[in-house]
Amino acid sequence: MPAPLWLFRFISTDQAEWLRPDGEVHRGPLADLAGRTGDARLVLVAPGEAVTLHRLALPSRQRSTWARAVPFALEDHLVEDIETLHFALGGTADDGHLPVAVVDRSLLRAWLESCEQAGLVPVAVVPEPLLLPWQSGEWSVLLEEQRALARIGRWEGFAAERDNLALLLAQALAEAGDAKPQRLRVWGAPATELAETGIEIHLEDAPVEPLALFAAGYQPAAVLNLLQGAYSRRAHWGRWLRPWRAAALLAGAILLTQGVEQMYDHWRLQRELTALRAEIERTFKDAVPDATRIVNPKAQMEARLRELAPSSGGGFLELLYQGLQPLANFPNVTLRGLGYRDGQLDLVLEGGNPAVLDQLRQQFDRQPGLRMDMRTTQREGQMESKITLKRTPS
Repeated sequence: MPAPLWLFRFISTDQAEWLRPDGEVHRGPLADLAGRTGDARLVLVAPGEAVTLHRLALPSRQRSTWARAVPFALEDHLVEDIETLHFALGGTADDGHLPVAVVDRSLLRAWLESCEQAGLVPVAVVPEPLLLPWQSGEWSVLLEEQRALARIGRWEGFAAERDNLALLLAQALAEAGDAKPQRLRVWGAPATELAETGIEIHLEDAPVEPLALFAAGYQPAAVLNLLQGAYSRRAHWGRWLRPWRAAALLAGAILLTQGVEQMYDHWRLQRELTALRAEIERTFKDAVPDATRIVNPKAQMEARLRELAPSSGGGFLELLYQGLQPLANFPNVTLRGLGYRDGQLDLVLEGGNPAVLDQLRQQFDRQPGLRMDMRTTQREGQMESKITLKRTPS
């Protein structure tokens, strides 16, 4: 009889939630989980925000060369230096393509070190999206309170804040072309943001715990395990045995001295690393005060910046250019503030008079592909205007 399966995921650095074989979900310190599992098989659920999933055309016919070729084949699709990333490959090719999961090495190492310090040894680390149920012709979506998970293929998926889900699904549907799904299976909160996808939506009736849903979708032979290469279980035991082999060759006094020095260095570096991570999180919170869940601040910040980049639907920089260009002709009208959200640019103006503001409105109206709404008030003899700009559908 196989050992029981326990799924767990991090809530914070040393806190986790886990699913017992009897279906109960518990939350607490990692050490509490270590004291309950016995000989169970542990599967760490990796947050979808920290892992990117790709389907890559087979780099060569020889499997032995895939691990060396994949990083360079994906280099143009990645923001970070490939030397800092870990690439996990699917066990078999899928329709001429190779599934690949990419995660930051330091982040994966931090997860495994936290597990090791608590006495946990996971048999697999699996990205969240690949644990959602999936079958041909259907995509799966799990809606949590502030975030969402989507599985859009056997080896593809993503995690996002709920405000961005509809936009990302629309982009995925456009890229799918003729391979669009026949329906979306949705678990969790009401899926009002999915109504405009144009795809049939099937709402699963019963409320579900995410870990219970992941456990139902977990199939060891059909998941992408991040524990490969230097992070495989074989490598883990090799790293554990090497210090013992070296200890047999050293005198007791030298071993004790070196051990104390290493413990001190590790303690010092760990404190520096903890302080650095805290500083990164503080910087991210200052830059993105509305973020509700911080998993990988660097990747999340890059995702926020990509949202501001111009796209086929008109992005922040394009709207900003069209919004500021007419203002250059009206020196008596001053820009006091601006804001951008969900494809809408808001400009706050001060100055001018009704005739000048009417001329400004006419210049905005003459710009093709732009919808403008202007509201003007007069306060203490000063004209104040708010202009809202959006791109019109092509």
